[in-house]
Amino acid sequence: MKLWEFLSRESDVPLSRVMAIAAVSGLANALLLAVVNQGAHTVSSGSTTQLFILFGVVISLYIVTQRYILRVASIEVERIIAKLRVKLSQKVRQADLGPLELLGRSRIYASMQTETLTISQSTAPMIIACQGSILIVFSMLYMLILSRVAFFLTVAIVALGVLVHFKSRNELIAEMHRSTAKENEFFDVLTDLLEGFKEMKLNQARGRDLFAELSQIADDVAETKTKTGVRYADYYIFTQVLFYLLIGAMVFVLPGLSAVYSDQVTQLTAAILFIIGPITGVVGAFPVFRMAEHSIENIARLEAELDQARVGNNDTYAGNGEPPPVMTTIELNTVRFSYTDRDGNPLFTVGPLDLTLKQGEVLLIVGGNGSGKSTLLKLLTSLYYPSSGEIRVNGLDARTVGYRTYRELFSAIFADYHLFERLYGVSGVDDKRVVELLRLMGLERKTTWRDGRFANQELSTGQRKRLALIISLLEDKQIYVFDEWAADQDPSFREFFYETLLPEMKRGGKTVVAATHDERYFHVGDRVLKMEAGRFIYDSDTTKIGPR
Repeated sequence: MKLWEFLSRESDVPLSRVMAIAAVSGLANALLLAVVNQGAHTVSSGSTTQLFILFGVVISLYIVTQRYILRVASIEVERIIAKLRVKLSQKVRQADLGPLELLGRSRIYASMQTETLTISQSTAPMIIACQGSILIVFSMLYMLILSRVAFFLTVAIVALGVLVHFKSRNELIAEMHRSTAKENEFFDVLTDLLEGFKEMKLNQARGRDLFAELSQIADDVAETKTKTGVRYADYYIFTQVLFYLLIGAMVFVLPGLSAVYSDQVTQLTAAILFIIGPITGVVGAFPVFRMAEHSIENIARLEAELDQARVGNNDTYAGNGEPPPVMTTIELNTVRFSYTDRDGNPLFTVGPLDLTLKQGEVLLIVGGNGSGKSTLLKLLTSLYYPSSGEIRVNGLDARTVGYRTYRELFSAIFADYHLFERLYGVSGVDDKRVVELLRLMGLERKTTWRDGRFANQELSTGQRKRLALIISLLEDKQIYVFDEWAADQDPSFREFFYETLLPEMKRGGKTVVAATHDERYFHVGDRVLKMEAGRFIYDSDTTKIGPR
């Protein structure tokens, strides 16, 4: 059982100990049946004081063991889920950008939330079902002592129920897989709804189409889950009918098959009634087990794909996040990179690219949309790895230096940048410096610096980019990468960026690579490179290019 293997592997508490205590709890439960039956048998013939004391001891044992099992299960499963989420987050953190983009957010969110919740909710039923199974075994042994015919009759009917269960198992698993795939589709469209809200509000037809698709997927998920639920309901009803048939067989059929006394029939009937609850619990736990095992399979597949997303990941080479060397030159030698679909077929190729970036240089990258500028920046920062060619820093292959170490050279603001709530990774922040930068960027009345974070990030697009620039400057890296940073700025801040900030950064020894469309400010750069269809088509000394 995958759930058992998973819990055994991840738990710090030996499951054998938990199961041993569950066995004691099950035995105590079975002893309650024997004590109650014996007490009912002797109540009219003598004192039942000893049986009453034994009843108290047995029920106390049951309470202690049951409490231990449920407490340990609750505490341990939440610890396991927390550890699993941290492990998945670590794998996401270590993955390469390209494969992670193909993987998509919906599967990661589903595994972190839905799948882990399913596993969490399955643990208590699993413990109770195991305990119920032990109770059933002891109760069956008790029935064997009372009547062999009753025992084998019960075994035959229970075996029939188990056979029906395994017959429908594969169909149920297939329906669960279809349901999960549809739920992932739903989350993808929901992401479109949330992230594309502005565009949707401006185009009613787009909003209607998107909502129609979302509704259709939601209906498909509901239909698939309903089919699975109906199958389980039918299975549950079938098992209940089997139990009642079993009781009927004990009362009406067994006396004709075996010479049993009326008190034995009463005891056998009581035993069956006593185990109906545990058997119902075991049967009812099967859907939970299946869903939990399905979730474990989904998480295992995600883990495998995240591990695969590190195949060829040169973070494992020399360099483990050590301080980077002082950069003098970075070279791209016949570097190529191809975007591929999920099947590995190339969609768009950038390169071959040859570039030398010198320390203290301001390099401007120009070109139309889709020309490859953003891809170049991701290659330069080693967020994408070259399909062929090499990147060299100070004459050394970046793989030898170590890509983790190499990346520490850069601070970047990409077009799809993310603003973190806290300044992660930036220590020893000078509060006065932050206040000065807020004033410099015209944000002193929009947000404040308090307790290691900016109090307000509900800003306009241009203001958020200025806040991102403040954070980037506080990182104090050797190389700064800007992807169309000035595109959303008003004229005054655009001029400040090119005419004041970039020259100051150059004087401070910083190297800047900026993708831009602002031809008016080409003279600020030491060089301008133009890209088209993934290649450089222009490389010029811009000292000859004046303001336009």
